[in-house]
Amino acid sequence: MATIPSFPPIHFDFGAIQELPGELAKRGVDHPLIITDQGLVEHGVYQKLRDALPADMAVAVYDNIPENPTIAGIEQALDVYKANNCDGIIGLGGGSVLDSGKALRVAATHNMSVIEILNNLGKITADVAPYITIPTTAGTGAEITFGGGIHPETNAPALTIRSIHVQPDLAICDPEFTMTLPPRLTAATGMDALTHCVEGFVSNMSNPPCEAIALDGTRRVVDFIERAVADGSDREARAEMSMAALQGGMAIYMGLGPIHALSMAFGDSPLHHGTLVTVAMPAVMRFYNDKLNGNGLERYAEAMKLKADKESGNRIADAVAEMNTKLGLPSTVREMGYEKTDIDRMVKECCDSGFNHPAPIVPSQDEYEKLVTEVLG
Repeated sequence: MATIPSFPPIHFDFGAIQELPGELAKRGVDHPLIITDQGLVEHGVYQKLRDALPADMAVAVYDNIPENPTIAGIEQALDVYKANNCDGIIGLGGGSVLDSGKALRVAATHNMSVIEILNNLGKITADVAPYITIPTTAGTGAEITFGGGIHPETNAPALTIRSIHVQPDLAICDPEFTMTLPPRLTAATGMDALTHCVEGFVSNMSNPPCEAIALDGTRRVVDFIERAVADGSDREARAEMSMAALQGGMAIYMGLGPIHALSMAFGDSPLHHGTLVTVAMPAVMRFYNDKLNGNGLERYAEAMKLKADKESGNRIADAVAEMNTKLGLPSTVREMGYEKTDIDRMVKECCDSGFNHPAPIVPSQDEYEKLVTEVLG
């Protein structure tokens, strides 16, 4: 039976930021906290957001969200929220900022610490602070999803935050806000979107509309990621990649899988999530080759403009590896600077991962050991 989820409302297009004041007013927010990171302030992206708001609006800012979301970052943002009597949250940034906002909107209204929230997800109620997301990367899909990962400490494995109540109230996807994203992050976040599309598409969840969305998102990544990386001012490529990212976020609603389980096994590090998942994707596609029921891999190969046959998994793996090379991304986690060698721990984390539940095939312990070894390099 297909379960068709509801996504939050979305404004999408160049200039969509102009909808923000009206959307804040609809929600009774007149003193928002904007959470972001220092790079977006330094590159003028925050100022674009501020310019879209009334000059006399009381706005508080927390601009120290780290590259990977941490409890400390959320707690510091909460202090600013409370000190300034804020009544809503705007998340301006990539996945780290947007996932931090999901935890923050709960902490702002629940009498629980952030770690208590992460350890008691069933206690999250609908009484959360208003939350609007504005993505500045094209890949994570975090602007519309109801889950995320929060690190208890820097470089510690992430804990999951997952609840329909943390799903943002609204996403404003204005491709203009991705124009300053540097080439390497454009590549890594764009390939992150591809992994969301493929894992959602082949998952054991039945959702025909989302499956169609995942295939369309795949086509957009294949057609436009190289252009977006080569020329960040290419407005068509930026818009298409922003849409692909949004579609990848929709695909996440069908579940993820071993690609993300593997990425989390290396999450005890400052390594970029989008790069980790695209490095892991070829190994998982080879593992799936000629093993899945139905024609899922063949249909996905067609979306990537590849020959569709019993070797589709291998063809997808080879194509992704080639894309990574062209985009200047690494082929192994070791190339990313990962130095740890406790493979038994990595394998156990993969086997215990909740990402296995939607997977069409769950690797055995021995199979995960082979996957970890291949991805690690």
